[in-house]
Amino acid sequence: MDADLLDQFVETTGSTMAEAMKYLKLCDNDINAAVGCYFDPTVGRSSGMLGEQEAAVRAPIAAFTDRINEQVAVGRMGKRPSIVFEDGDLGAMFKAPTDISFVGTLETAKIKGRNRKKWLLVNVQDKDVFQSQLLNRDLWCLEDVRDVIERHFVFWQIFRDNLEGEHFVKFYKFTEFPCICIIDPNTGELLKQWGHISHMEFMKEMHDFTSRYRFESGTRRKSFDFYGMSRADMFKIEKPPVLEPPPALYPSSSSSSSSSSPSPPSSPEPDSDPDTTLEPAPAMPEVPADVQPGTVHVTFRLPDGARHTGVFQQDGGCSELYRWLTIYAQMEDFNVWTAFPRVLVSDDEDVSVLSVVGGGNRAMLIVSEKE
Repeated sequence: MDADLLDQFVETTGSTMAEAMKYLKLCDNDINAAVGCYFDPTVGRSSGMLGEQEAAVRAPIAAFTDRINEQVAVGRMGKRPSIVFEDGDLGAMFKAPTDISFVGTLETAKIKGRNRKKWLLVNVQDKDVFQSQLLNRDLWCLEDVRDVIERHFVFWQIFRDNLEGEHFVKFYKFTEFPCICIIDPNTGELLKQWGHISHMEFMKEMHDFTSRYRFESGTRRKSFDFYGMSRADMFKIEKPPVLEPPPALYPSSSSSSSSSSPSPPSSPEPDSDPDTTLEPAPAMPEVPADVQPGTVHVTFRLPDGARHTGVFQQDGGCSELYRWLTIYAQMEDFNVWTAFPRVLVSDDEDVSVLSVVGGGNRAMLIVSEKE
């Protein structure tokens, strides 16, 4: 071993020559590494480890078995682990609102909403999206949110990857999650829809919705919007009173001669103007109980809640729908819409009735007045 390295190590550390030889041998005659090892408190000088290089290697950690609170979704190739908190503090923080959530299918939830005269509030969750868990922590657990839900809604929380959730997402064509929406339990119509929403925004939206919609009265307080009303609300719209003709000022010629009322003064009758004379609406055509081949039965829901059904040729133009409403329903300045989804029906003759009704032999269309 180089004597200069030994002298340099002893001079630097103040150690003995034997210690210098051990540390330089351990560090392959690297003077800097040897000095560092000498002053390192983790290296025991009297334990006998200095002569064995393997003694500086940490012993391996013993194998053990434990459990993490993370469920791995199965059944889909390549799907990421689902974020589901179950136990402990995190489980309590992100706990699903099972105490206020309805358990059942969409149809049973709508039945409960109709019986209790409440709207259906739906939260579609995605286990792969952390914002879904944030809704449980930041929204559904708050007292004011729960109070609004208890008074006005039937709350239904589902996951998009179960059978009922997949059907719901496919029917309403949702693509972004989490999703919050309001459904009319009478018609199944989608009235409102939001994504991830803050507490203040949610309360503002709920106040606006409950101010505009009243389930029992079927009226909107701000403005009349036909498409913002449910089917039950449409039937409750107060129809305008029918004006009866005023009583005749003079008796008709068929009245008894004993009447003491004076006779009307003789005056020439004005010529009737055919353009201003109101003709009674023709009687509605009879609709057969069975749908004949090549035809479709279309039921129109008018703005006053009334319903009328007409028979149309499947290959006929949509202009026939407008013409039928003009003649038999005495409608003027109106639009025709499909129910789900809400799409304006064209009055073009080149657009067939079959393309509007979706290939079925019975359909429901909505009629609204133009603003």
